[in-house]
Amino acid sequence: MSGMLFALALFGCTDDGSACQRLGSTEQTYESRVECLAAQRTALDSEAAMEADYPSVLVQCMTRSQLARIGHGPVNIRKAGFTMADAAE
Repeated sequence: MSGMLFALALFGCTDDGSACQRLGSTEQTYESRVECLAAQRTALDSEAAMEADYPSVLVQCMTRSQLARIGHGPVNIRKAGFTMADAAE
């Protein structure tokens, strides 16, 4: 997977994850999935996550191409097949 960048994106979601919206327009990028996963807790403690007006705030590491495919519109994370970290963990 050399050369692949991973993006860490925040999502504001309903409690059941059926309706999520990306928070913010810029995502942090990392050179490895391990680095991205290590940054999840910090992202959940960020101002953007703390001030989000959603029942749940989730964070996901994904490739830039995966992030581009879901766009900025609403996404059902259960159907998208994501495994996300959330503030309750």
